[in-house]
Amino acid sequence: MFDPREPYNDLPPVSSIYLELTPELDHLREEARVSIELLNYALKSLPNSEILLDTLALQEAKVSSNIENIRTTNDDLLRAVAFKDFDAETKAISDYKDALLAGFELLREKGQFGIEDLEAINAPVNTQGRGVRSNLSNFNTLTRIKRSNGSEDEIIYTPPHGKELLMFQLADMLEYIYDDEQYNEHPLIKIALAHCQFENIHPFNDGNGRTGRILNILFLCQKGYISQPILYASSYIIRNKNEYYEILRTSKEKEDYTEAVAYILRSFKETADRTRYIIEQIVKLTTEYTMTEQNDPAPPKTGRKKYFTDDMSGNRKALCDCIRLIMKKPFVRNCDLVDAGYTNRQTAAVYLDQLADKGVLHKEKVGKENIYKNVKLLEMFDED
Repeated sequence: MFDPREPYNDLPPVSSIYLELTPELDHLREEARVSIELLNYALKSLPNSEILLDTLALQEAKVSSNIENIRTTNDDLLRAVAFKDFDAETKAISDYKDALLAGFELLREKGQFGIEDLEAINAPVNTQGRGVRSNLSNFNTLTRIKRSNGSEDEIIYTPPHGKELLMFQLADMLEYIYDDEQYNEHPLIKIALAHCQFENIHPFNDGNGRTGRILNILFLCQKGYISQPILYASSYIIRNKNEYYEILRTSKEKEDYTEAVAYILRSFKETADRTRYIIEQIVKLTTEYTMTEQNDPAPPKTGRKKYFTDDMSGNRKALCDCIRLIMKKPFVRNCDLVDAGYTNRQTAAVYLDQLADKGVLHKEKVGKENIYKNVKLLEMFDED
């Protein structure tokens, strides 16, 4: 009998969890697969995937941290990143992005994760010490999940207790994900079920929710569904947060994860559709801005670079290339264009002021320096 106040040391290994593969679940799985693959195809239309890796990864970090009650505004977050000036909230969100990209680098290097890699991914978002938790044998040190219930907190779950058991459960989860011969369920089903199991294991003292959502993305990359870690489902979860936690809780009680897997698959599908829309809008805006600049008179020739040698004038092409750079960044400064080798500081100011005049950017004075906010790009993510 499941008791939320007692350590769930009888948590079944993920390889033995019951799941009813209903026709409805099969249909949902196929819809999610199609949406993710269409997203991956759309990604190829971007001039540079860093547009999403830089900005959308931060949006995922912000929303994922919001689930953990770490909140800030887009402006505060993106300005903090641009100027490397963080407060506690923006630093926590930036750390999430670091954890995501560090995990992706580990995946590219190794192809698969071991438990030590899960610890490395968790480390940037864990304020309570690195590594799988090692509660003392004294049950006063139990890890508990609580929710506010009026004047006092209600214990809704006590995850497994004891490092040896946690290590066994994590190893079983990774084997289930990677051994497609022994466990031949559809990869999306396996990823969804592994997410539920990771949250049940709750292996770290801090950052379990954020780490579990990062692993969803990385497992999708490892299985070949997306080439870059750009499917961020936290916005779906926060819109349906109560349902998410209730489903995870009742799945343990009923020992049936069909509804939980369906929830994760829906989050994949809706997020993939939304991200594909953002990509299409970025491509549309980039094309619109560059075509406009090709038809406009060339800007002053100050700082012309010799390597812009196609049919259009050097400066006009420089301006088009600057637009492509700008579409990767929520905030731009003169030095960003100079560091990229597009122009000198004086000409950079000319280009950026022209784009501000056209409404592409919004110019602001910060201290002694001008910064240019990419208002159109930010509008897309604020809407999301």
